[in-house]
Amino acid sequence: MNPDLPGPIVAEHEDMFRGITTLDWWVADESRPSSAAFRNPDFSVDIVSLAVSPDHTLAHLRTGSGIVQFNSGEAQGIGLIPRQEPDPDHPENHAHANVYNEGNSNQRKKRAQQLVKLCTVVISPSFT
Repeated sequence: MNPDLPGPIVAEHEDMFRGITTLDWWVADESRPSSAAFRNPDFSVDIVSLAVSPDHTLAHLRTGSGIVQFNSGEAQGIGLIPRQEPDPDHPENHAHANVYNEGNSNQRKKRAQQLVKLCTVVISPSFT
C-alpha cells in the first residue's frame, strides 16, 4: 500500500475499537468516553472483525487503557471517514484504521460529541 494514498473506507457493517489511553479521554463519574478522544483531525482505531478481541487492541496500548466500540456506518453518518490503513508504530497490527474528522475545530468538536453517544464501553480504563 502506498502510504501517501488513503486506504479503503471501512465497510458500514464493521465495528471499531477505540483505545481510551489518557485520563482526559474518560468521564469517570459517567463511565463514558470524553469527546476529547475523538476531536483530532484523525485518530486510530482497530476494526473489530480483524482484531478479533479487545485483548488485541489492549496489547498495543499503555497499561490501564480502556476500550470503547462504535459502528463504522454510524460514524460515517455523522461525517467521519474511517479508512483501513497501516499503523507505522505497530506494522503487525492489520486491524488498524484511521478515522478522519475533517473540517474546522467547531465541526470536529460537534462530530466528536455525537460519536460519544454512539459508543459502547467494552473495557473501562483503570488509570492509576
